[in-house]
Amino acid sequence: MKFSPVLGIGLLLSFGLPMGGMVPSPALGQEVGPGVREAYFRAVAEYFEVPIGEVAIVGDWELEPDEVPVVLFLSSRAGVSPDALIGLRQSGRPWREVASRFGLGVRTFHLPLPENTPLGPLGRAYGEFRGRPSHEWNQIELDDREIISLVNLRVLSEEVGVSPLRVLRSWEDAGSFVAGFGSLRGRTLPPCPEHP
Repeated sequence: MKFSPVLGIGLLLSFGLPMGGMVPSPALGQEVGPGVREAYFRAVAEYFEVPIGEVAIVGDWELEPDEVPVVLFLSSRAGVSPDALIGLRQSGRPWREVASRFGLGVRTFHLPLPENTPLGPLGRAYGEFRGRPSHEWNQIELDDREIISLVNLRVLSEEVGVSPLRVLRSWEDAGSFVAGFGSLRGRTLPPCPEHP
């Protein structure tokens, strides 16, 4: 999946978004140094095989940094421009609505995780997944936090080469996936008993 920064800026303007890279105040845990954010964006760029500059463009708009992989994930799965997704998100639509608009249901986000594992903020979503047959998963309504989490678990675990549970734990400890990525890269976490 490749996209052009020039086309991207033009599409963002057509949605009436501000130029200049305005970013909202960081959420709890989102305040990280520029080096960690750049390393996180570089890992996301490598995962999706796009230039780091194009990932940075997505990250410069009014999205939390943790949402950038969601844009690229949906773009690659739906075959649409990241800019179109950003425009819909900026208009106030939740990620599940944005995904649904392009034919992507909840099963797109499912990531197998071991049963009987404490899943923290993802406990409700996995209770739904495990309580229904897979052909009914698209009836589950995931909230934004769950979708952002599931995409980041997939991207970071595969890119860094650690288990999704380790990524989950680093996110819970750090408060954001960007900050958690810093500890994953620094290998500051103790071994995870389920997945060394």
